[in-house]
Amino acid sequence: MSSWPRALSRLRRRVDVERVSTASFSTRVDVAGQPTHATHPHLIRSRDELTPGISRDEYAARRRALAAAMPANSVAVFTAAPALRFPGTVIPAGRYRQDADFAYFTGVSQPECAAVIERGERASDVRYALIVPRHSDKYAVWDGERITANAGTSVFGADDAMESGERAVAYAVDAIKKARGGVFVDVDKVNEDDEVVHRALGSLGREGFAMHSVRPVRGLCHELRWKKSPAELELLQKSIDLDVRAFLKALEIGRVGATEADVMAHHEATCRVGGADRLAYPSVVGSGAGACVVHYHHNDKLLKDGDLLLMDAGCELNGYVSDITRTWPVNGKWTSAQLDVYSAVLEAHAECLKAARADGETSLMDLHRLSIDVLAKGLSKLLPNTSAHTLIRTGAYAKYYPHSVGHWLGADVHDVPSVSVSTPLEPFVAFTIEPGLYFPPNDPDVPASLRGVGVRVEDDCVVRADGRARSISAALPVDPDAIAALVGANAHASTPTPR
Repeated sequence: MSSWPRALSRLRRRVDVERVSTASFSTRVDVAGQPTHATHPHLIRSRDELTPGISRDEYAARRRALAAAMPANSVAVFTAAPALRFPGTVIPAGRYRQDADFAYFTGVSQPECAAVIERGERASDVRYALIVPRHSDKYAVWDGERITANAGTSVFGADDAMESGERAVAYAVDAIKKARGGVFVDVDKVNEDDEVVHRALGSLGREGFAMHSVRPVRGLCHELRWKKSPAELELLQKSIDLDVRAFLKALEIGRVGATEADVMAHHEATCRVGGADRLAYPSVVGSGAGACVVHYHHNDKLLKDGDLLLMDAGCELNGYVSDITRTWPVNGKWTSAQLDVYSAVLEAHAECLKAARADGETSLMDLHRLSIDVLAKGLSKLLPNTSAHTLIRTGAYAKYYPHSVGHWLGADVHDVPSVSVSTPLEPFVAFTIEPGLYFPPNDPDVPASLRGVGVRVEDDCVVRADGRARSISAALPVDPDAIAALVGANAHASTPTPR
């Protein structure tokens, strides 16, 4: 073979290598930094989805709805939640969790990002810019690739995207200063690490804040997030179904001889294996007198014969959370006093669920008042020398029922807190119903048989299209006999060795 053909062959191979290198670079600059259909088809089943179960079109519709709720010629600015680190290190403190409002409009599940959503004269005139972190090879080595400006437009649907820096600051300053209709931003969420937004707002000064009518954006966000879309309700149901499976495992483990930690660990493991991003909140697993502490967190006692176990636990799956509470006897058998308390709580639970409806009047506050009425009647039968009327009039019931009957539910456990609990229920709103009674272990005003007994029953509920509410966690029974049967079926199995 002559030298010329060999040289031509080497040249062709070099060109092929350069083509591969160029293709690799092109792929890198379009990196989304989080799962997509192309990289995680087992999580994101369709090319139309931006995040599991939620399409790009739905995210765009959310931004249009926000713009429609804003005044003409205004701007809304959002910042991502800060990344948490272990103290004194650069080690991430667990899996990152995005701010729910930021996630709702962008689908971005990464830190160090900002979004600018502008509305023009007309509600249909919407412009969305996404600000992403500066590219860093060092960051990629230590924490992995993250969102790029190219991906901001090609993957996340922004009209413009740019890395954090002078151009991004200038863009944000310009958007804010020309927003004659007002600037919407939750200033309390902006810290010094949010370089672009912090500098843009700082450029206004005190007079600029007044002139440009800087107002919180959370109220507009929460009004939109309050009612769930069909896709959101499906994701919420999946989170709840997984939590139910985890509770069934907890009931299997939560018997005499196990520890509260055993129960907690098996619940969490079931959630994690089922795909949960994390627990929705620190699990409450309180046995005996621990059940009387609403936010009990020690979870370290041995389960003893005759104790009740109260478990309040949920998981977060694909951005939506569950929140369920059940109480059961660890030996599978209710005492008469325990059953009396449980029955009073269950009656309040049933009455509140029955009363929950979208009729233009009924609100969560109304359900809470109803729960007080029903539980006060129950207390009057459980406590000597009391009446429901006196317990309510004096507020004495609160000693045994110190919390509300429920809260909104969705991307956060206590979802959309700026929506008042006095707001009448509407179709496609999700909420909890969780009455409870707790009798302090050393209370001389309480019969000895009730001291240290704590009971709460909590279900996740949705108002249907017909205006009636239903429990969407009802696959986990609340009937005392059914609960006892689930525990009793395992109560005579081999007892775990105490720690």
